[in-house]
Amino acid sequence: MRAKQLNEIFKKIRQKLGFFSLLIFVILLILVPNLHLLSFDKNTKLNNEASFLSNSDSLTLEYDEINASNFPHIVSLVTVTNEAGFVIDELNENNFEVFEDKVRELPIEVVELMSPKMGINVVLAIDRSSSMEGQPINDAKLAASKFVELMQGNDKSAIVSFANEARTDYPFSSDKDLLKDAISKIEANGYTVIFDALVHSVFLMSEDLENRAIILLTDGADNSSEHTYQEALNALISCEVRVFTIGLGLNLNSPEENILKELANKTGGLYYYSPTSNDLEEIYKAISMLLHHRYQISYTTHNPAKDGTLRHVRIDVMVHNTTSSDTASYRAPYEEPAFEVIPNPFTPNEDGFNDRIEFRKGWYGIPLNWAVTIMELTGKVVKHLSNGETFWDGKDESGKLMLPGCYLYIIFDGSRAIHRGLIHLIR
Repeated sequence: MRAKQLNEIFKKIRQKLGFFSLLIFVILLILVPNLHLLSFDKNTKLNNEASFLSNSDSLTLEYDEINASNFPHIVSLVTVTNEAGFVIDELNENNFEVFEDKVRELPIEVVELMSPKMGINVVLAIDRSSSMEGQPINDAKLAASKFVELMQGNDKSAIVSFANEARTDYPFSSDKDLLKDAISKIEANGYTVIFDALVHSVFLMSEDLENRAIILLTDGADNSSEHTYQEALNALISCEVRVFTIGLGLNLNSPEENILKELANKTGGLYYYSPTSNDLEEIYKAISMLLHHRYQISYTTHNPAKDGTLRHVRIDVMVHNTTSSDTASYRAPYEEPAFEVIPNPFTPNEDGFNDRIEFRKGWYGIPLNWAVTIMELTGKVVKHLSNGETFWDGKDESGKLMLPGCYLYIIFDGSRAIHRGLIHLIR
């Protein structure tokens, strides 16, 4: 029935429009829905809600911090984003797995943190070169102002713009009105000094500022910096500053875009591609949410030994059928084990009970390079234990059982005496 109706419709259209007009009509009928779908896909990527992740998207978990100060309770902070750099929120214990030294840790506790108590400290570095003139710089200023409006609690921002040189338009402040006023006065004119802007931004950050980051927006390549790419990168890494780079209208996989990607990747930030300046506000909003959003993942380690060893932790995240992981390490605290001589007193009478005495440090015996010398209180050496020997059966070097009494022992690390005490031999 439906096919018959369609045939009638096409017949009438052909009679009125002619064959070639009908052909054009059919082509448009086929293409328009697809064009609509293409437009929707693009908007979905640019206006992505934080929790959106399709089955085809990639996923990135980044390990931000690991804290073992309350050992054996271990606390990690991670961020999870999709391929467009948007935060994935509303995840829970079912989405994460934690492994310490390849052993899965259970149970774990996952808490979604929306605003770090210590705040974030961000430099907004804005390209004001001549190519940004007109709508691009206007949209850039609106987007940067939106980021300022989204500042929370203890957040601070500084404004840096760059053209022929990098300059501080406003130092670190939590005053949103003053920051936005500084942004509004930026005008485009000149060349592009991306690397100088990064070094300049790092110098603005004092050591007492935590959670430091730079959001750098540019529409081109560096063409006038005094500093090199490597110098800028070294400054960022040495000061532990993350860089979030935004490429406005750059050619995909061009040298200038690849540099922005490398800067972000090597400093723990992210790169965002902005096809037009209309997309900038959504990108700045996404970065704001990312900087304010973390997952706190806690567990009690399966290995509570305070042995000073380096422990390796891997966290996996799973959303739909997509996974990602990252690693970090912490060093367990070291607690000097008590030196023990047990049983003391001991009774070497060959009855199978307390017939020998053991020297040990904690549960691990004594190191192979240590030695034990046992002597009478007069100073006469009775027995010497070495090469990992940890037991004394109450006999001297010739195998003769010693008389009941009190004996002195000395532990040596090489030639250095490190511990001494008394042994009581009874029968």
